[in-house]
Amino acid sequence: MTAKVSPLLPEHWPKVQAIYAEGLATGLAAFSADTRDWPDWDEGHLATGRFVAKSADGKIAGWSALSPIPDT
Repeated sequence: MTAKVSPLLPEHWPKVQAIYAEGLATGLAAFSADTRDWPDWDEGHLATGRFVAKSADGKIAGWSALSPIPDT
């Protein structure tokens, strides 16, 4: 599959949230238990390093984002 990578924008959230929820359902994908709504998710992730991968037909096939962690 060829994918085009582009910035993750707020309008991508419904599809990103659905993909995120599928991953969370496995119990292996993240430290979170739920996907939260856009404002909460947005606040918990860095503004840089957010991307979606779109298939040739423009559908979002995956995503990535960075979240801060405390320096402990």
